[in-house]
This record gives sequence, structure tokens and C-alpha cells, in this order.
Amino acid sequence: MQNDKMKLSLLSYSALCLCVLSACSSEAEKRQANHGFAYTSAVLRPQLKTPATLHSPSYSQEYVLPVETRQGAVAENVDVRPPEQIMSFVSSSRADNNRNTLLLWFSARSLNQHIDDDLWSWLTGYLASNKIAVVHRDDAKKTLETGPVAVTFDGEKAEDIPPAPAQYFQFQIKNDPATHRAGLMVKWLRPADDQATPTVFEQRRYATRLLNNVSQYADTHSHSQYATASNGPIQLLLGTDSAGSKAIVAQNNFASTWQWLLTVLPKAGLPVEQSAQSQGLIVFNYEGDSSVSMLQLLTFWKPAKETDGLALSSGKYRLQLADRGEETSITLLDDGNKPVLVSAVEKLYQRLQKYTDVPANVVSGKESQVAAAHPEVTSEQQPIHLVKANGVWVADAPAEQVFNRMSADVLAQIGLKLKQADSIEHQINVDYTEPGGSLLDALAAWKPLAPNYNGLNSGTYIFELAPLAKGTGIKLKTSTGQTVPVATADEVFNALAKKLQSK
Repeated sequence: MQNDKMKLSLLSYSALCLCVLSACSSEAEKRQANHGFAYTSAVLRPQLKTPATLHSPSYSQEYVLPVETRQGAVAENVDVRPPEQIMSFVSSSRADNNRNTLLLWFSARSLNQHIDDDLWSWLTGYLASNKIAVVHRDDAKKTLETGPVAVTFDGEKAEDIPPAPAQYFQFQIKNDPATHRAGLMVKWLRPADDQATPTVFEQRRYATRLLNNVSQYADTHSHSQYATASNGPIQLLLGTDSAGSKAIVAQNNFASTWQWLLTVLPKAGLPVEQSAQSQGLIVFNYEGDSSVSMLQLLTFWKPAKETDGLALSSGKYRLQLADRGEETSITLLDDGNKPVLVSAVEKLYQRLQKYTDVPANVVSGKESQVAAAHPEVTSEQQPIHLVKANGVWVADAPAEQVFNRMSADVLAQIGLKLKQADSIEHQINVDYTEPGGSLLDALAAWKPLAPNYNGLNSGTYIFELAPLAKGTGIKLKTSTGQTVPVATADEVFNALAKKLQSK
């Protein structure tokens, strides 16, 4: 009997706790600050009154606040929920950082792709598939006005994130042919059916969610379109480019050739360092033709093995692709953007011929974040200065630019091997191996010494990049999220700073 009473009491107590917790998660409380608003009733006291026989003290005018004439939300009417973020679902898309404009840029995959037309097609396709009415449309200017749209949010319960009321929105495609990109802009217009006008915060929240829905739709359809273009074997010939230089000619369109090269170059021993599809440019690293080793000198009586080199010295080289419609020319250039010898082009042609039957891999989803380790090439890279200020290492460049500059090649030069790069979270995972070697390695003066950081054990480490008001803060943590000791981290950042300053 006593046990039954105890069970009933525990059940009643649990039910009471559930009621209390559920009462604390209303929609109004989630958007409202949890402190008092007594400050709204504060009264400005008059200045000290000075009798006529005394002199009035002089007051400084340096701290006088200007009179605010704008009417905005105050106290409990201020929405404290975090703003909706623009999501770059498509790997070639970038959100505009201007807080007054909701704009998402999409880069073209080739020089001949009309990305503004594709973006317009994806937008109209999204509206049609979701049965969203269009009350005004201008195909020439690529602008349209939607009918009433009730944007929905993904929440645990309907009361957590309720659907937005029906509202009108405007879309516009902004074309930028100089940089081979187009921007998708969205703007809140007005509520529907005489509903109350939402706050500026809610207007931006609803418009951002609608923009993300279109971006997600574009991501799905761009991948399927890109995958279709990548099917089929590659056919290579020796020919010339538009300038008359010796080049490799692929009897395939630009999209297929591009994706195939990114797939087979690492298999051919030519790891890709950087790529920019809008510029048709791929930068790869070549370790150089096989040279005579010390063991071969000691065994001079044995015949030398035939090498499979490219008749090139070690270093970085460029592949410049040109879209010719049904075929694509591939020009081999050195790091100074000058054509190499014809013999090197022929050697590269012979090497790539072995991989013409290799199917191209289509990068999508999480793989696109790892592919960020090969950032797009810009026409000129400005040096980035990484310094320590107030105990924090700060780079004088935006987080995206610092992220792109910390490529696999730069990290390898400071003894770190790139493992994974997440462009959304701005995190770079690297592996570090404590240098070791034999006595012969120690006597080999011609070999560069591997970086050795005191206190840094072999394992996985994480660079965390945080955007700041001016520049980017960088932290080094272990794989478990613990901060690396200051002295050890300083050694790593000093080595990284030297590499980021070089163009």
C-alpha cells in the first residue's frame, strides 16, 4: 500500500513538472527578452537650477546623445530570436554580406554558361513545383512578384516555429557577366488579406527562408544537370589552342572534360592544388621527373629504368581549358602562365590517355566541403598578415579568404597534412606526425628538415576560423576540442604566418 502511494506521488510530481516546462516555451516568450522593461518608464531629470547670485557650471557637450526620430520596436516588442541565415546549398554560391540586401551569388561552371538563364529557370521551376502563383513577371528583366506565400519553418512542434502568414515577395536576377556570376535577390513586399504588417525582423526572416528554399531546389537540379554532362568516355587528341600553341583537345564538352580532369589528375600522380571553373583553370603540382638516386649511383652496372616523366622540372603548372562547344582545348602552362615545351605537352597527353575510360566523380553534399581544400584561383593573391593581438591570432582578411589560402600545399609546407575542410563552419582538420628518421636522413643535407613543434604530439588538430569586425581570428584545437597550449600554438601560427604573407 505504501509503495502504491509513493508511485502515485511520483506520477503527480512528474505531471506537474511537464506542465511547468511546457508552459515555459510559448512563442511569445521565445521572441521576448527575459528581463524587466522598467527602463522604458525612466524620466530625464532637469539640470541643476542655479540661483541668480551664483554662476551656472559649464557642462560638457561631448557626451550629448542625438535626438532619435525613428520609431522602432522597444521593450517586449523587440524580437530577440537569432536571424535566419542565408544558406549556400550550391557549392558555387556565396551569400552577400550586405545586411540591407538578401542576395545569393551563383558562379558559372564554364565561360559559356549563362548562369543568369539557369538561375531564372530554377526560380520559376521552384515556384511551379510548389504551386506558388505569380502575379507579375518580366522575363527580359528577370523579375517577378509572387502571389501569397506562407513560408514554413522546420521545428519540433508547430507551436515552436509557427508558419508565417501569407505574404507577397519579389525576386530579381542580377547578372554580372564580368565575373561570370549572377545573383538571386528576394524582397518582402506586403502582407496578404489585410493581415498585420510583420516587423522588419520578421520580414527579413520570412524572405531569407524563402530564398533558402529556392537555393535548395537549385542545388538538387544543378547536380542532376551537372551529372548528366559528366557521363561518357573522354576522347583526347593532340592539336592546338586558339593562340596556335600545342594543346590537348578533348572531343567532349567543357563540363564533362572539367569534371574528368579533376577526377583523373590525382590518379595520374598530379595532385590538384587549386581550381576555378569559371576561369577554366586548374593548378596541379608536379614533383619532377625521376632523378638518379644514391642507390643507383652505387649500382651503376645495372641498366637505368625508363622513366615516365613529363619532361618538366618540379613545381606548379596550369591547365587552361577553353570551351569550343562540342570539344575542349587543354593548354599546359607553367606557373608564370607561359606555354611549356611541345615535348611536355606530348608527355602529358600520353599519361592522360591511360585514364580516358575512368568515369568522372560528381562532387555533391558534404564532398563539396572537402573539395574546398582546392580553392578557386584569383587573378592576384594579396598577402595575408597573421599576428597575435591580445592573446589571439588574427589575420587581416575575411574568413573565406583565409580559409581558401590555407590550402593543402600551404599546410604541407608547415608539416601538416590536410584531412578535411568545412567551408560552412570554417574549420580545417589536419594531421601532424612528429618528425623522425634514420641516421642517413640526418646526414642527408640536401633534404629539407620536417617542421618540429615542441609539445605537439602526432594526431589530428583543428583550425577554427572566426569572422571578426576586422579580420579573422584563428584558434588551434585538438580533435577533442581542447585548446592547444599557447607556446606550442604560437610556433605553429608563426610558421603559418610566413606562408600566408607570400603571394
